[in-house]
Amino acid sequence: MKTKFVEWDESLLDIEDYQVERAATRAALEAIYRTRRFGTDYVIEENGHTKSVKAADTAPYERALLETLERLNRKIAELEAQTPNAPSLNERPEK
Repeated sequence: MKTKFVEWDESLLDIEDYQVERAATRAALEAIYRTRRFGTDYVIEENGHTKSVKAADTAPYERALLETLERLNRKIAELEAQTPNAPSLNERPEK
């Protein structure tokens, strides 16, 4: 049996995929904020290695996450405009 590989791109994603990614991005931002609040380290995986980042050094990671969050919000708004009455993640359809 041969495995068929398909080139992956964003056209395969739907609104729920973007909402899940947005939730994960928000969680990472919250972890950075807690790192600063409690004076602990922010632990991430970078290039296949675990990395511990001091609270004072998290600004570049926060900036990247905020840019990602902005991109995801734009994409979700775009998809919602295409299907305005479609139920979203954790939303129950009206009976």
